[in-house]
Amino acid sequence: MQIYKNQIFRLLDGPSDSVALIRDDDKLVAYRLPKVSETCPLVVFSHQQLERPYGFGAMAPNWKLFGVPLVARIENLSSGSEIQYQFLKLLRPFLMPVEDVVNDYDGDETRNIVNENSKVEGIVSPLVSYCDAAPGSGEENDVHLNADFKFYLVDKPGSSEIKMNDPVPISSLTKNLDVTVHWSDKMIEKYDTCLLSSLPEVFKPQLFAKRHEESISLYKCLEGFLQEEPLGPDDMWYCPRCKKHQQAIKKLDLWRLPEILVIHLKRFSYSRFFKNKLETYVDFPIHDLNLSNYISHIDNQLSNCYQLYAVTNHYGGMGGGHYTAFIDHGHGRWYEFDDDRVFPISEDRIKSSAAYVLFYRRVREM
Repeated sequence: MQIYKNQIFRLLDGPSDSVALIRDDDKLVAYRLPKVSETCPLVVFSHQQLERPYGFGAMAPNWKLFGVPLVARIENLSSGSEIQYQFLKLLRPFLMPVEDVVNDYDGDETRNIVNENSKVEGIVSPLVSYCDAAPGSGEENDVHLNADFKFYLVDKPGSSEIKMNDPVPISSLTKNLDVTVHWSDKMIEKYDTCLLSSLPEVFKPQLFAKRHEESISLYKCLEGFLQEEPLGPDDMWYCPRCKKHQQAIKKLDLWRLPEILVIHLKRFSYSRFFKNKLETYVDFPIHDLNLSNYISHIDNQLSNCYQLYAVTNHYGGMGGGHYTAFIDHGHGRWYEFDDDRVFPISEDRIKSSAAYVLFYRRVREM
């Protein structure tokens, strides 16, 4: 599964799922579930903690996502207590040592709770879950229900709290359940949320080598856009002189250039039987885009040079994704805009394979 902003962004659970949609820096998590349990609903637990507001004044509580989602299958799911019981079982590996909790994290902060078999090259497996027995089954490792967690069933209209003794509103056709868990401060201290939030970094040099091989310059893209294109038999051109359909050649030219130049990179490829997103790295100029060789009409009074001032990025695939933006605030001070977050970014990070729309401003000649 692909993780984005502490939520499962895409499920790669079938042999036909294309790995071409996965970018080099995507975060992946592998969940091992027994095949015999595929008839059980897949329950995805996302974690939220209360974000403390800064300053004074009464403010509505803001619950913020954190950590890696946990996944399980629950057999014969009927009540909310079974959902909580399963969630607490999944949290067992993240329990803080008793002495650390008593001493308020005093002592060695480095703890290795996840066993060695939970890591595979390039993949993280944070849990192993089965269709476990229901609460009160007399299982050897007892799990006590805890009222310091609150569970909410998330669906399209919104979310509703899951009561422990009430039935869970699901049908026999339900395949997936999205459950949001609200953590109390007490539970934040009881469990190792740092371990729950971290994914091991995996470095694979061949991924970076591949990106370098697939790179193309923006000038090459412009040459391809302006080159002659022979029209096929299915695209015959009607000649007004001979009154017949003829095979012709299509050609685009740049006649004059605007003050603000917006370049939309072709990131999506369509054919009769297949469509996919193009992740090719386009090397585009930041300070010195010169279009003098690509314009048909020469105007010596206007400059043909441009400077980049903004970039729109797209992350994801054909079915959905996420947009961010880089903007030059002046004097080479670049900022990244990601939803409600804005933070400075160095200029050498502007170029990436996620670049989707480029915004240039004409450079005035002195």
